Amino acid sequence: MAIANTTLRNLVAGEGDTVNRVTISYPNNVTYVPGTDITEQAITGAKESLSIGSYIASRVTIDDTERVQSIIELGTNISNKMMKTFNNAVEQAVMAEVTNAIWTLDDGNVGGTSGSNAVVNTNTVPQFFIAADTKLDAIDAPKAGRTAVVGSHFLGMLKLQQAGRQTVFGDGVNSRGVVANLFGWDILYSNSLPYTAVLSMVTQPTDGDTITIAGVVITLHSTLIAAGVTSGGWADIRTNVDTTRTFIRDLINYNNGTNGTVAGVAGTDFTDVSAENRFLWQKRGLKAVDSAAADTLTITGFGDISVSETLTPAADGFTSRRQDSLFCVRGCIDLIVQIPPKIEVIRDPDQFGDIVKGLLGYGKKTFADGAREMVRVKVDASTSDWA
Repeated sequence: MAIANTTLRNLVAGEGDTVNRVTISYPNNVTYVPGTDITEQAITGAKESLSIGSYIASRVTIDDTERVQSIIELGTNISNKMMKTFNNAVEQAVMAEVTNAIWTLDDGNVGGTSGSNAVVNTNTVPQFFIAADTKLDAIDAPKAGRTAVVGSHFLGMLKLQQAGRQTVFGDGVNSRGVVANLFGWDILYSNSLPYTAVLSMVTQPTDGDTITIAGVVITLHSTLIAAGVTSGGWADIRTNVDTTRTFIRDLINYNNGTNGTVAGVAGTDFTDVSAENRFLWQKRGLKAVDSAAADTLTITGFGDISVSETLTPAADGFTSRRQDSLFCVRGCIDLIVQIPPKIEVIRDPDQFGDIVKGLLGYGKKTFADGAREMVRVKVDASTSDWA
């Protein structure tokens, strides 16, 4: 909410599911010769639409016997957790719009190798603000409202860089989520920045090899393992490497609770993870996509995610790990929350218990003029200090 423009909600306050906008082209200057006609220019408009079609729901039942035996108020506890998951979903949806930014920064913009993900450390961290200013100044983007949305790793490097300088760097978070103002930018912390990791797996792994994602260990086995035997999970490697990758994909998507392909059978080809680990993955919006043609498994999510592996084939492993920070002008992304996160509690007509339901409905869009005021920073998430 600190960077999104929410004013378009007024256009669909009563009804409708679509907002249309027209982005007008810029007029060109020409040299004027006194006494001669000025060449007429045609101004064009590009129509774009924001559709409200994303709905998220949740439902649980709290039995009266569970309520009276619990030392906490279950209804309030569950309601609060539902609201947090809804708010988290909206934040991730807005942050995912970073890929629509017209401008991009990588390692070449901060003194490194062009085309590579940017390494963030105490030496390079101030250069991102300079490089982003250069991009936005080129299009006369407003100075007011410039906001850098960064993750824990980026913010940590910024704190270390400022520690040895006599500057005022606040460490509190105000009502908009802004940590501080530095270099003319509001520094906004978010644990919902898009993350991508690519695992290359060309050769069939060995029994007992592991893959760790966000602290959750996936063990690869050549024999059937009973479900729930570990707090992490396991995937079958009895067939071939292509099938193994799909089972790892299935394990991740089966436990993310929202999306992704699952073709295998839980308990036979892969297993689930513990409830706590499932929450960790769902909180990060983890999803996996495999490619037999490229011999890769691509893992996406949100936040400062750490991945590692103990694959026996030396040539296999993670080849790319990236997080996208967003440097922008506030209001660059449009968001309409038509159904704000709400909770309803009703009695179950067939049982002695309460049904707790939650619903959220929203739409988001980066229009062309907003994309011009966004800079995507491709941060290298494979450095040794990333965690």
